[in-house]
Amino acid sequence: MESRDADARALLARVANTFAGVGGPASLGRGVATGAGGERSDIFYAYWNSSAEYASWLTTPRVASLWTDDALLRGPIGLWRESMIIPVERNETNYSNDAAYDGIAQIDKEMRKTDVHGYWGSARERIPASAHDTMPSAAPDFMGRPAASMETLGRRFRITLPGNTCVIRSFQDWSQAQAAEVDWYLGNVEPVLRVGLDYLNGNRTEAKCYGMRYIREYDISGAIDLNRTSTFGYFESLQTLERWTHTHPTHLDIFRAAISMVQRFQGEVAVKLGHEVSVLPEGMLSAEYVNCARSTGFLPWFHED
Repeated sequence: MESRDADARALLARVANTFAGVGGPASLGRGVATGAGGERSDIFYAYWNSSAEYASWLTTPRVASLWTDDALLRGPIGLWRESMIIPVERNETNYSNDAAYDGIAQIDKEMRKTDVHGYWGSARERIPASAHDTMPSAAPDFMGRPAASMETLGRRFRITLPGNTCVIRSFQDWSQAQAAEVDWYLGNVEPVLRVGLDYLNGNRTEAKCYGMRYIREYDISGAIDLNRTSTFGYFESLQTLERWTHTHPTHLDIFRAAISMVQRFQGEVAVKLGHEVSVLPEGMLSAEYVNCARSTGFLPWFHED
C-alpha cells in the first residue's frame, strides 16, 4: 500500500485484518519502503502453503470487499499486490547461518543444508529445474519498451508478467549481533548494498531489472523495528540477475564488503544474510494496482494497446 502525504492508518488496519482469521497465510511479515516518487509503501509479505489455500483466501469477504471497493480510486492512497505461485523445483533459498529463517524457509518442512554454494553460478545449480531447463525469458524484448506516460491515479490495472521472470528477496538481519558487528555492517556493508540497489533502480532497462525495493522490517503491528531489512525485486530472467551479480562492479563491491565482514570477525558472524530466488513459469506472476503512482511496481512497463 502506498501513501502520498496522507494518514493511511485506517486503510492499513483494514489491510492487516485481511490476513487475520481462517484462511490467512502460514507466514506473514511487514515492512516499509520508499517508492521512486518518494511515496511511502507499507508492505506485507504473505506466504501460503499452496495456491489452493491462497485462492480460497482471496474469495473471503474481508479480502474481496477490499479489492473491489471503488472508494480506493479516490484520494492520496494507493493499494497494490504482486502475487506469485512458486513451484518448488523453480526456487532456491540460501542463508549464512542456522538462525531463524524467513519467508519460504519458514513454511518449508523439508529444508536441508546444501554444499552447492560459494561460487558464481551456484544459485542456478540450487534450482532443481535448471538440470533440464535454462529458463530464458519468454519475452526478451518486454523491458526494451517502457510504456508512454499515462494517468494511473484513480484507475485499476491488472498485469501478468512474461514467463521466467526472476524474483529475488534478500534478507539482512543484525538483531542478534553484538554492537561492534552491527556497527561494522551498517558502516561498511549496508551502504555498499544501497549503492547496488540505486544502480538497479536508476538503470532498469540496461540492467533488465523491473526494480528493487529496499524494505525496513517491523513487527506485524508496525510499531517495533526488528533491526532487519530485506530487498525485493524482479529481473527479466535468471540470466539477467546472474549478469548483474557475476560481473557488475556494484554487486562485486557488495560481495567484497560481505567477505570483509566475515574476515573482520574471523568467521564468527551473527549478522544473518540470505535470499530466496524463484524463476516463475508463464501465468504465475501477476500484479494489481489501484490508484497507484505511475512509477509503482510493473506499471512503467504496462501498455494499454
